[in-house]
Amino acid sequence: MRGRRRAASEEPGEIPSWLTTYGDLMSLLLVFFVLLVSFSSIQESKFHDAAASLQGAFGINSSPPTVLQLSELASARTLARERQEATDGARELEQSLLAAGLDREVDIEVTERGVAIRVNAPFLFASGSASLRPEAQGLLERLGGFLAPFPHPVRVEGHTDAVPISTARYGSNWELSAARAVAVARAFQAAGLAPDRLSASGYGEHRPVAGNETAEERARNRRVEILMEWRH
Repeated sequence: MRGRRRAASEEPGEIPSWLTTYGDLMSLLLVFFVLLVSFSSIQESKFHDAAASLQGAFGINSSPPTVLQLSELASARTLARERQEATDGARELEQSLLAAGLDREVDIEVTERGVAIRVNAPFLFASGSASLRPEAQGLLERLGGFLAPFPHPVRVEGHTDAVPISTARYGSNWELSAARAVAVARAFQAAGLAPDRLSASGYGEHRPVAGNETAEERARNRRVEILMEWRH
């Protein structure tokens, strides 16, 4: 009979013993590689968790900022620097006015809207007039020197008390307050402020800060308010 002889220990139809051993070895190798992949995935996830924790602790953004984000960040820093410089300048101006004895005529306040300056109108103008007094020129030059270096818009608002006025030139407190605001804005322009930064408006007696019953209350309402508004 031709062909290979069957091993004496093997019966017809029986699986060779070496094949069983080989199958067990392959199964063990499969389990081994599955475990390796599993361990690798666990370590990778732990690594990412640890990396995210470190990024949060050191304030590192996981994704690099875009050009737009960098531009917005630079703009925000510029605005913050401008506001700080304006605030410091306002404090210095306040001290200089105090030293000059003008602190009772001018009030300066740094607010969320900007730097607000309130000037008593009787120091700037004669009663019923929108022509600046000679002694007011020095104060407005000082205020203009503070405002000029900054890029922020400047609003000038005129206000009066509630005593009615009717003259050949001004038919109402509204017209008088508007003319006074324009006069102050022109003084600021002469002090070096760009015209496109300036606006002037008059509110007459319609936005009082005090009552109108006593002379002291009416004096508080007669004022010119200057607001250097923060840029956004």
